This record gives sequence, structure tokens and C-alpha cells, in this order.
Amino acid sequence: GKWKKFDKVNIIDSVGFCDTELPPKQVHHMIKNSVKMNMTYIDKVVITCSGRIEEPHYKAIKKFMKWLTYEDHKHNFVFIWNKCDTLSDQEKAEGLVDMSSILGTDLNMQFIAPSGYGRLDKSIKLNLCLGFAPGAPFEEVEKDLQSLKDAVFVRDVNHKRIPVDSEACAIQ
Repeated sequence: GKWKKFDKVNIIDSVGFCDTELPPKQVHHMIKNSVKMNMTYIDKVVITCSGRIEEPHYKAIKKFMKWLTYEDHKHNFVFIWNKCDTLSDQEKAEGLVDMSSILGTDLNMQFIAPSGYGRLDKSIKLNLCLGFAPGAPFEEVEKDLQSLKDAVFVRDVNHKRIPVDSEACAIQ
């Protein structure tokens, strides 16, 4: 069969845990309320990290993973180690291993997108090390961009949506 693609996409970009002066509890509350008000189901969750993941950040990320039932919906989660354009292949691999270990994710999570839409069967990785250098020509970022698009917009044929149940939205 053909792999599924999203026909309509709603993207909610939340404030990052490192991007604010707000206390972590207030950030959780803001994100939780935004999701509850705008969504009944979530198809993909994209978690982006870069540099060292500090304790408050990984605790906050793991709280969201628990709330959104990561263990039951691993194919719905994409983990990105960002700003890797200056790293060696060895450093990229180490960064992915560190991120996966800290967050308790499955480093090798992927799915096979069967042939369709002009493609051969393709493995879609859900843990990515990406880098988009400022001002880089398209040819230099094309591979990373395609990996990102595949991970976010291609669905596994056995795709299960994450229900956003207001009863389950109690982030403490």
C-alpha cells in the first residue's frame, strides 16, 4: 500500500523551555491550554533540542511526553537535535545518543514508508540530527530538509492519532 500523507496540517509552535523568563509551571500551563483549546487529536509532536539539555528542560520535555502518551504513540514523536551544521558525523551521533538517553526515547525509532507517490520503500527516521547554516545554499541543506519533511509529514500506515483528552491534560 501507499504511505499516508497529511492532507491538512495544523502547526502549533509553542514557546520553548529555554526561550522564556517565565517559570516552568507557567510555560506548561500556557502550552497545555493552547493545545486543549485548539486540538482534539495530535498527529505529530516535534521536540527540538540543541546544545546541552539542562535538568529543568529534560524534566519539562519528559512531562509532556508522559502527558501525550509517548509510550503508546512513539511513531507520533519526532526528536530533533538541531544546529548540527558545524558538527562532525561522530559528534552528531554522540548528540543523538545523549538526547535519546536523557529523554528516555527509542534512538532507533523509525518506520517504513511503502512505495508510492513516486518513491521506493523508504525508512523514515524519527530521531534526527539537523543543521541549517544561516545563508547556506539549498544544496547544502536539501538532505536535512527532506529528512525533516519526511519525519513530520509522512505517517506510518498504522498511524494512531494522539487523543487530547481534557481529563488527561493535567500537567503538574
